[in-house]
Amino acid sequence: MIRNGTTYIVAGLIIFSPNPAHAESSLVVRPQAGYGYLDAGGSGGSGGVGHAGVRVLLGAGGNKRYGLEATRFSMEDSRGFGSLGIVLEQRLWSWFNMSIGTVGYFGYGANSENPVGLMTNLGWEPGQYKGFTPFVTYRNDIIFSRNTDVVHSVSLGVAFGF
Repeated sequence: MIRNGTTYIVAGLIIFSPNPAHAESSLVVRPQAGYGYLDAGGSGGSGGVGHAGVRVLLGAGGNKRYGLEATRFSMEDSRGFGSLGIVLEQRLWSWFNMSIGTVGYFGYGANSENPVGLMTNLGWEPGQYKGFTPFVTYRNDIIFSRNTDVVHSVSLGVAFGF
């Protein structure tokens, strides 16, 4: 590992450390809401989908966090389903947010299945301002049902640090 200012080079990969001016909180609560499109492949059921949920995250040192997320998805045709899962999150360059999580989807599809999936987020989260931080992310949910279904959406929210 080679350290150069706030840049680390590990095994040929360049990794930026967080800006020390933005102290990370030990507990973060992130309510979020958004809208997108469910692509259900050949199984039908595709269409617009809204979501609202919350993440509760603990600090894992520096710019990393981990925790749980619970989200409710609502389809345009009044169908809905929920999700609950484990999330790992990191903020780079003091503004870029990325996360990944393994998620269970409950009451999904015509037979109210409970498939598992993978959720990712990429987006903008500036430095903390008096205990709260707005954020905007592109969210991608991959649901491993009978077919592999995908939800593409944009999420907006506020993170409250404690």
